[in-house]
Amino acid sequence: MFMGEYRPSLDEKGRVAIPAKLRKAFGEEALIDRLIVTYGFDRYIMAYREEDWERFVKEKLVEASDAHPDKGMIMRYFVGGAFDCELDKQGRIIIPSYLKEHAQIDRDVTILGLYNRIEIWATELYNKNKPSGDALNVFARDLGF
Repeated sequence: MFMGEYRPSLDEKGRVAIPAKLRKAFGEEALIDRLIVTYGFDRYIMAYREEDWERFVKEKLVEASDAHPDKGMIMRYFVGGAFDCELDKQGRIIIPSYLKEHAQIDRDVTILGLYNRIEIWATELYNKNKPSGDALNVFARDLGF
């Protein structure tokens, strides 16, 4: 499972290192060597292992598009915006410029491991959107804390 918060930086070539703990989060003997990246629901980038990406597309996107033809935009947004990234030997990926623009990523990056996906945020945007105060208290109450 992916989990944790990490703060790498984009290098001068537009690469970001995926932390080793995320690259071996599922207990595989070999490190993850590719990720599928696409638009997030907000101003961030989502990244999936290939098998999780296929599951997301089949179980969420295809069903939504088939059930509601007017929702074909969902498929165009996520699948059309997807990019297959190979990790280099240092565990870095190159984020396509259109996704960096979408997520407003310039240099400082926050990477979150969220169970079956990774989110990549511009740190400044993540800090503005990170739950705190009343929102966090409501969430805690809804969970029974």
